[in-house]
Amino acid sequence: MLRSVSLSRRSFAVLTAGVVALGATGCARDEGPDELEAPWDAARSDVALATAAAGAFPDAAARFTAIADARRTHAEALATEIRRARPDRSEVLDAPPPTVTAPSSAADAATALARALGAARDAGATLAVTTARYRAGLVASVTASCAGWAEASAA
Repeated sequence: MLRSVSLSRRSFAVLTAGVVALGATGCARDEGPDELEAPWDAARSDVALATAAAGAFPDAAARFTAIADARRTHAEALATEIRRARPDRSEVLDAPPPTVTAPSSAADAATALARALGAARDAGATLAVTTARYRAGLVASVTASCAGWAEASAA
C-alpha cells in the first residue's frame, strides 16, 4: 500500500535542486589535460629534435629523418584520439611545435634521441596498463615503436 508523503515547497525545491545537481555531475566534462597529451607532446619534441639533427648532420640525416617521420606519425595518431575524445582540448593541439637547437654532434644528437625515445617508451609502458582499454592499443603501439627506435638510436 502506498503512503502519501507531504512535502513543503522548500523541501520540494531542495530535493529537485539535489536531483538536478546529481544529474549534472554525471554529465560533467573532464577537467585538465587528456592523459594522451604528455605522449603527444613528447612525440612533437622528438620530431623537433630529430628534424634539427637531420638538418645539422647530413651524414646521419636519413636515420634522423626516419625517426622524425615515425614520431610525427605517433603525434598525429595521438592527436586524432585526443580530438575525438576531448574536442575541448583542440586549442592545445593547435599550438605551434617546439623549436629545438641541434646538439653539437651527430653522436650527441643520437644519444639525446635515444634518451628521449627511452623516456617515451617507459612512460608509454606505464600509461598502456592504466589507460582505458580502447586506448591501450594505440599507446602500446607507440611504446613498442619508441622501444625499437631507442635501441636503433643507441647503436
